[in-house]
Amino acid sequence: MHHTTQGIVLGVTRYKDNAYIATIFTKDFGKISYSIYNPQSKKAKVRTQHLGAMSLLDLEVTHRENKDIQQITEAKLHSLSYALYEEPAKISICLFMADVIQKSLESRNADTQLFDFLVHCIESLISSKQVGLFALSFLLDYAKFIGIYPYDQMENEVIRYLPNSDKNLFLTLLDSPEKLSLTDRRRSLQLLINYYQQFIPGMEHLKSLSVLTEVFSA
Repeated sequence: MHHTTQGIVLGVTRYKDNAYIATIFTKDFGKISYSIYNPQSKKAKVRTQHLGAMSLLDLEVTHRENKDIQQITEAKLHSLSYALYEEPAKISICLFMADVIQKSLESRNADTQLFDFLVHCIESLISSKQVGLFALSFLLDYAKFIGIYPYDQMENEVIRYLPNSDKNLFLTLLDSPEKLSLTDRRRSLQLLINYYQQFIPGMEHLKSLSVLTEVFSA
């Protein structure tokens, strides 16, 4: 069936010459794989400029039951996406966010609250002046949507067994992240990644993490 929806690009993988699989989190269907052919072509339905990490797309798609890979009939960049890729530091954060979401989000069911949250993240990143702090805030807020936020804090099994210095830093991160120094932000990022890894094994292989560390000078 033919549908109109919006989607956020999480990743693109080549699977043969001039053919790719794009993983897109859609508003109406959840996390979906779409086939993409020859995106460099001017006649392509989905072109290279559509496929940046966290790009927001307006989509025309066809969905068939029992198919793992669906089809896009038309894609247009939402106006937000143009502003998203104007600064290298924000591009790094987009790569990081998309990497985290792709590795942690398994459901193919629609989740409009999560989708709206991610659109809000895109809007906030565009206007953000403190991109290093933005990455930490994203990880904390996103943890609530995937059910791993440490509401119990001191009683949390992961936090409780941290060394005292890391435990205190983690608690400061939860309560007053704006008070963290640049050095503390770097350490807090690794603590949060380690925390995620306790619940999501795939988080052990975040290729974008090394790139993201560069933004903590911002």
